Amino acid sequence: MINFETEIKGTWFYFDDDDQDAGGISFRELSVDENERIEKITTSSKPKFSHGQRFLDKKTDDKLAAKMRWDYCIVDWKGVQIDGVDVECNVENKARLVRTIGFVKFATPCLNELTETNQAFEEDRVKNSESSSDEN
Repeated sequence: MINFETEIKGTWFYFDDDDQDAGGISFRELSVDENERIEKITTSSKPKFSHGQRFLDKKTDDKLAAKMRWDYCIVDWKGVQIDGVDVECNVENKARLVRTIGFVKFATPCLNELTETNQAFEEDRVKNSESSSDEN
């Protein structure tokens, strides 16, 4: 039997796999529900008319959306410094951190690996559910 948890916990990625005390960052993949929630908050639309046609003019606050996505995806960290100063894992420091190239170089492969692992897990789950339904 497989257990599905509703709480999406982070996965730790360490700066040095041989020395976890050196610190790391815990990431989680952006869920569909969370992405939709962020879009609702950061996107507004107004009806507009052009050439007798009505359409919705959508505007998105891209900076706020990015800040909210990073806030969700970065769960926690240990041993993180910005400009040589240890920083607490909070919304403001996450926003500062994501503007550094070093963080982007570290985070991108971590998030890619997390996405690929989750995708493989989901594919295996679907295969297993199909094979068990074939047996019935």
